[in-house]
Amino acid sequence: MRFLTIFFTFSILFLGCSASTDTRYGNRQQDKVEVSSEQKVAVEDEFDLTPYRTKFEIPFDSSENTVNELDVWYDYEKIEPANEFQKTIVDSIPGFRVQVVSTDNLEEANGIRSEVYFKTNEKAIYIFFEPPFYVVRVGDFKNINDAKATSFKLNQLGFSGTKVVNDIINIYK
Repeated sequence: MRFLTIFFTFSILFLGCSASTDTRYGNRQQDKVEVSSEQKVAVEDEFDLTPYRTKFEIPFDSSENTVNELDVWYDYEKIEPANEFQKTIVDSIPGFRVQVVSTDNLEEANGIRSEVYFKTNEKAIYIFFEPPFYVVRVGDFKNINDAKATSFKLNQLGFSGTKVVNDIINIYK
C-alpha cells in the first residue's frame, strides 16, 4: 500500500507539472492571416490624402525691410568695406580662423570655398596648402568668441566638422 501511494504521488507530481512546449504553445498558425502583395497594394492605394491637405498663405508686406536672400545672417551685425578691392593689409597678428575642411583635392577645396562665399557673403575665405592637404579657413578673428559664433553658423548651414584654429590673421586698413 505504501508503495502504491508513493508511486501515485510521484507520478502525479512529475506528470502533472511537466507539460511539453507543444501542448503549452501549440501550433499558432491559425492566428496568422496571410495577406498577398496585391491586397497590400490595394489597401495602400485606397487612402486619398488630398482632402486633408492644408494650404498656407503667408502675407507679404512690401513696406518691411527685406533681407537679401544670400544674407542668411541678417540678425548679426555686418561690417563690410565700401569696396572689397581697396582693402590693404596693414599687419598680421596671432588670431583665430574657422577651418571648414581639409582635403587633398584642390578642386574640392575651391568648390567649398565658393559655396561658403555664396551662402554667407563672407569675404575673408582662404585656401592654404599644408602638405599634403588643402585647408579652407574662414575669417580673421581677434576674439575666439566671434570665431566660435561663425563656426556655429557654418555648422547650421551644413558645413559639419568646422573648428576654430589658431592662425596668423590679417589686419586691413
